[in-house]
Amino acid sequence: MAEAYALQQNTLSSMPASASYSDSEILSVLFENGIVDPDGVRDIMNKKRTEKLLSYHNHKIWKGDDGRWRTFLPDPDKPKGRKLVSRATEDDLKALLCEYYSDQEEEFRKKSLTMEKLLEDWLAYKGKRFSKSTIERNRSTWKSLYAGEPIVKVPICNLTSDMIAEWMEEKIAIKKMNKHQYNSFSSVIRQMMDYAVKLGIIYSNPVESIKIMNRELRPEPKKASETQVFMPDERDVVIRYALEQYKIGRSYTQRFVPLAIAFLLSVSLRRGEVTALRFEDLNGRNLTLSRAFSHGAGEIVERLKDAEGWRNVYVVPSALEIIELVRTERKRLGLPENDDIFVIDGRYQSFYSALGKMINNYCDELCIPRRSLHSTRRTCASMMHASNISDLTIQAQLGHKDLRTTQNSYCYDLSRDDERYELISQAMA
Repeated sequence: MAEAYALQQNTLSSMPASASYSDSEILSVLFENGIVDPDGVRDIMNKKRTEKLLSYHNHKIWKGDDGRWRTFLPDPDKPKGRKLVSRATEDDLKALLCEYYSDQEEEFRKKSLTMEKLLEDWLAYKGKRFSKSTIERNRSTWKSLYAGEPIVKVPICNLTSDMIAEWMEEKIAIKKMNKHQYNSFSSVIRQMMDYAVKLGIIYSNPVESIKIMNRELRPEPKKASETQVFMPDERDVVIRYALEQYKIGRSYTQRFVPLAIAFLLSVSLRRGEVTALRFEDLNGRNLTLSRAFSHGAGEIVERLKDAEGWRNVYVVPSALEIIELVRTERKRLGLPENDDIFVIDGRYQSFYSALGKMINNYCDELCIPRRSLHSTRRTCASMMHASNISDLTIQAQLGHKDLRTTQNSYCYDLSRDDERYELISQAMA
């Protein structure tokens, strides 16, 4: 042992201090110099493999009066779903069990999978289709509402709708969830069960039959219009101010940010969609959207959040004028005219961030309550709603999968409190 250690030290000391070696190179040196015993490593690996296979076995192993070793193995054709097997020695019996479970290992692995064990695979699968920020939200929801719960340690194939519903109802009551919080909470287990169906772990999603009544959720009054949208007079003021700020031209790389804000108050795009907007997306009065900038991933994603992954949006005359204004200015600056519309030199991240900062600055400078940039989408939806445009048309323009999202979270009354009171007073006169 001492000789092997001395050889190891001599081998390591002979290596240049600044050199770097791969794991395979290091292992090769260790094996060649007898520092690691291959047979010993194989014995350890075989032992761990045997322990893993035997861990699938849930029946007692015993020695009979005749000296033979016995246990049960699954057999669906037998009345009790099992059959008795025996061997002369315990090692022979364990060898039989290992052979059986080795053939059945994938099936047993699936049957032993819990939500806890499936989590990372599910997130990796979902990460191929959704943005990094979405995955981080799912991980955060798991950490706050799922991690450590007994239900996530139960094999998925043993979970029933009643078991899941009872746990969800208890969690809803403890956390006093509103509808928005419940949707975030339930989407994790629902999507994980969908993934389990895809993997063949279960045949159907047990969450699909669970119905949570609205009365079980904490009421969440709709927020006041004045806090969620730009009222018509405010919208007009912000558009004029943005156009004025564009003429000042304080920054070269962000010179089109003011125009983008004015544009968003007339066309119902998401922030990531306007960031990724290109001239080739425009066809007459229509925009065909199929990409967006993902703030979480820091890159352009070739798919929208919409159910189809793309959508068509009407561009009203005032917004078309803004695009032509950008096109003219890009030509004057010698920038490509068939490139991004609002972003210069591919600086998507800084443009995306500047949009949010600038809308706050405009509100402060105009002495109106701050609204988030997303309020521009609610403003567009509310203006269309006030003009008696079909809710289905508004939903299509915004790209929502569920009409209720459009109706409940995006369409607001654009009249002010005094106006509403006056109208109601006249109606009741």
